[in-house]
Amino acid sequence: MELPFRRSKLSICIGVILTTGYQVNAAEQAHSEDMLEEIVVTSAFGTSEAETAMPIGILAGEALREKVANSLGDTLRNEIGVAVASFGTGVGQPIIRGQGGNRVRVLENSVGVLDAAAVSPDHANGVEALVADRIEVVRGPATLLYGSGAVGGIVNVIDNRIPTRLTEETEFQIEQSHNSVNDEDKTVFRLDAASGSFGFHLDGYKRKSNNVEIDGFAIDEFAMEELEEHIEETLGMHHDDHDDHEEGFTNTNGFIGNSDSEASGGTAGFSYITDRGFVGFSVSELDNEYGLPPGTHSHGHHEEDHDDDHEEVEFVRLDLEQTRYDFKSGLSFTSGWVESLSADIALTDYQHGEIEYFEDGGSEVGTLYESKGYDSRFTLAHAPVGDWTGVWGLQLSDTEFSATGEEAFIPKSDITSVGLFALERFSGTNYTFEIGARYEDNEVDAGLACDYDDSSSSISSSLLYDVNDGSNFLVGISRSERAPRTEELFSNAANVESPCALIDHDDHNDELVLHAATNLLEIGNANLDSETSNNFEIGYRKHSGSWTGEISAYYNNIDDFIFLDITGEEVEEQMVARYTARDATFKGIEAQVSYNIFESSETNAVLTVFGDMVEAEFDKGGNVPRIPSSKLGAEIRYFGNDWSAHVHVTRHGEQNDVGRLELETDGYTLLSVYADYHLRVGAQSEVKLFVRSDNLLDEEIRNHTSLLKNYAPDPGRAITLGLRYEF
Repeated sequence: MELPFRRSKLSICIGVILTTGYQVNAAEQAHSEDMLEEIVVTSAFGTSEAETAMPIGILAGEALREKVANSLGDTLRNEIGVAVASFGTGVGQPIIRGQGGNRVRVLENSVGVLDAAAVSPDHANGVEALVADRIEVVRGPATLLYGSGAVGGIVNVIDNRIPTRLTEETEFQIEQSHNSVNDEDKTVFRLDAASGSFGFHLDGYKRKSNNVEIDGFAIDEFAMEELEEHIEETLGMHHDDHDDHEEGFTNTNGFIGNSDSEASGGTAGFSYITDRGFVGFSVSELDNEYGLPPGTHSHGHHEEDHDDDHEEVEFVRLDLEQTRYDFKSGLSFTSGWVESLSADIALTDYQHGEIEYFEDGGSEVGTLYESKGYDSRFTLAHAPVGDWTGVWGLQLSDTEFSATGEEAFIPKSDITSVGLFALERFSGTNYTFEIGARYEDNEVDAGLACDYDDSSSSISSSLLYDVNDGSNFLVGISRSERAPRTEELFSNAANVESPCALIDHDDHNDELVLHAATNLLEIGNANLDSETSNNFEIGYRKHSGSWTGEISAYYNNIDDFIFLDITGEEVEEQMVARYTARDATFKGIEAQVSYNIFESSETNAVLTVFGDMVEAEFDKGGNVPRIPSSKLGAEIRYFGNDWSAHVHVTRHGEQNDVGRLELETDGYTLLSVYADYHLRVGAQSEVKLFVRSDNLLDEEIRNHTSLLKNYAPDPGRAITLGLRYEF
């Protein structure tokens, strides 16, 4: 889907293509060469992608418009180093280099998104890719600028909700599309305007879909039985009534039940802009309702809590609502030691209800999650001191999190964080050296005697060496710490005898609350230490010439890697899992190369080959669970002045390196085809017609990183038709 920002022709895909957009003539191609120098927003120094010492990828312009999906993970899933953790079709959380959840920090305009996505795999991210200008992905630790929750990486969704420049003319875009795989109708619009020194922004979207079509049965019953036998054999358990828990749901053929969804949202913002800076404000609303596949949201022994008038739960839907207020300002100075100051503040009011629908037609909110608070960043860039430049900053956040109802296994908590960071850069003749440090104090007040209060520190350094004018060599070393999250510390803390002590195997009672999404009785560990990630990376980039690309390899040793360990204990035939820590090592390689097959004033063709792989093992033996399989792909793009077409194929390999309670997952091939045509309407207007086909081979895709791979495959063959108008 095309992002409504008419003047941006940049199409830098993360590991997919490093070239210009689709509408390429001689003038636009010259313009796109300049656009390759567009600054990286997530970088501290306002550098281009080629000049930054971070392993970063950018999805923007036509490439983002073409690939944008209904979740961050699905939008980025085919980029190198990135995968998706799905939970049915309504959820797609991003995974970076094998790490996801609370190790990947999702930002909106460089400020944290205070949703509940990291708490549970069935929670969607509270950010929308549909209205983004660009998405920047930092692969690898980046805690210095954005907090201890970013040891795996950063996804920064950037839009123009608070304008930082004045548009010369009013810009308006509206797009309508239809997807055949779920009868989804989607509308997106955007308006950017200026009057005097004021800039204005308005955007909105609405989408509604039916159940997702697939080829075959949604539930792989054979795999479920095999997995259950494997778990019982591994843990030494035995149940005679394997089929009892399956009586509450029915398998579906040709579609995924309860996979329909509806979402809408909008943003209004304005700013006052002068030559020296700007100050602005915006407010945004987001509503997202989606269903969970049948049988995936177990309620165990909680059924007895329902009113006697109701039958068993037939299906569960999540209704997410969020209001966010953003304040942003920047001020530059022409003289003195302080070169610029900036402030970013976001206040969020988030909640989602998990609504249970019963066989008799009744419904009720089973659990209500709420997250209210603010995240803020204040930065100072100082003027050059010799060959050194630097950025210093302060980050403050405070969030009140609560869960009430059946699934309230996490206590109400007040979460605060104060971070100080500094990053300095030395620019030599043909090299750049960066060094930075961060100190962060984290508190979690859950109303217990063992409330968490500890600090974390991080340090990093990198060297970017220019081999020549068109390529450079990168070496990076970092040591980053991540403080444990509320769910890791205090899950079911109110329902164990000694939540503040090291938990014995018998230290629980029958009041443990089931986490329905994982079907586990999860118990936190208040004695967890911070994770310590020691990362080494080496890479090579070529960013100009007939071929461009990058290759990088990394080795990441993590001390006290926190994970949820299924112990083999049971309470009323529900398995118990405890958060624990074990040293682990992640290592991998990523590469992509793009080659200009031919180029003329009328047409251009580019071939791209890309791939990645990651391995993750515990140092004392065994594999880290739900690690993405390797992928290898190729893409050819052919485009002219008013049209474009491409074919994209990606082979996702088998995943044989599985955790002790996992089964292997088959590989699959994704084939997609895209084409568009631009019609000029008058001097300043344009209509774009486009068609896209995803999963053209109609493969059965079972995503290894998903807890629901045996319940809900990815969508089948999909054809999207769309029309966009802009002036």
